[in-house]
Amino acid sequence: MYWFLLFLAVVAVWLVVLALLAKKVWGQTKALTRELVAAQSKLEAAQRPGPDRTPGSVGPRA
Repeated sequence: MYWFLLFLAVVAVWLVVLALLAKKVWGQTKALTRELVAAQSKLEAAQRPGPDRTPGSVGPRA
């Protein structure tokens, strides 16, 4: 009986650890997706010709 309770306790601890890891990975994935969307929007805005740009201009050079 005690072995079974110990087994259940170990399984519960592992489930908590896996849940915490999944939460961390999910947060990192959301942050990375947010950064990629922002970078894509910035790139698209830089490629769009604005009022001070001609369609052939690339933009300021560094």
